[in-house]
Amino acid sequence: MEVSIKQIGNKVKTILIRPASFWKNERLEPTGTQQLFAGYFLPLVLLTGAAEFAGQLLKGAGFYLMYPFMRGMREIILFLLLYVVSVFMANQLIKAFGGKKDLCAVRRLVGFSMVPVLLVSAVTNLFPFLYVLEILGFYSFFVFMTGAEELLIFPDNKKNRYVLITLFAIFFVFSFLSIFLSRLVASFI
Repeated sequence: MEVSIKQIGNKVKTILIRPASFWKNERLEPTGTQQLFAGYFLPLVLLTGAAEFAGQLLKGAGFYLMYPFMRGMREIILFLLLYVVSVFMANQLIKAFGGKKDLCAVRRLVGFSMVPVLLVSAVTNLFPFLYVLEILGFYSFFVFMTGAEELLIFPDNKKNRYVLITLFAIFFVFSFLSIFLSRLVASFI
């Protein structure tokens, strides 16, 4: 099933404005893994990479295209690696907190909860002087928390601790990958 730009826009709007109703609908009519990755997540990641490339060109790279290209690729690799590592960690932590593992639910949870970060990154990459807006990316934590309530099954009150530990681990991985990939790009330039 192909996904149109209008469908992507409607789903993204629902995630941002009404995350609770989005996750309830996602529980009833789950998005397939292939549709999630190819239809929603990957286009947003590519948008973020393209915005970084364009933003670096606007900053004045002149005819030197390698640096903007490498920065754009850094963004794409960062978010793809973050997705893979986050899905792995979130799924492994479920067992540690006594929950029922559900890889498909974790993939949807991580993929859709990254939407606010990806959109904020696209805007701040294109217009670097708006870097203060990056604080809005923390809305992803709320989207993740809301989705975990709806999609994952845990005994008693362990779900809150799972969400807190998982979000902390994802934030740590994001910070590590961001610094590592920035230094890697800098070493090539």
